[in-house]
Amino acid sequence: MENPSESSNVPGGARFFDGKRRDLGWATRVAQRKPSLGGLTVLDVTTSEPALANSLLILDKSRLLVRSRDAAGGGWDFMWASGYANGRDIRIQGVLVHVFGDRSL
Repeated sequence: MENPSESSNVPGGARFFDGKRRDLGWATRVAQRKPSLGGLTVLDVTTSEPALANSLLILDKSRLLVRSRDAAGGGWDFMWASGYANGRDIRIQGVLVHVFGDRSL
C-alpha cells in the first residue's frame, strides 16, 4: 500500500555524493515526501550500507547530490541538507539547487 505522504519513489535506488563529489554509498529506496510548509525538500532513505547511513545521519546543512539509476537519470542536488533517524529509515531535508529528470512536485 502506498504511503499518502510520499509523492514519488526512485525505482532501483540511488547513489549519494557529498559536496566534493565523493561517493557516500547506495540506498535501496528513496522516496520524496510531499512538500512541507517550510518549503524544504524531504526524502526518506532506506539503506543497508552502514557507511552511507552514518554519513547521512551526521549531515548538518551540508551539500548533497542524490542520483538514481532510473532511465530518466533523475535525482536531487541539495544546496544544503540535514539528516536524522526516522525509525528504520533516514530522513533527509534541505534546500534544492536543481532537480534532475522528472522529480519535481
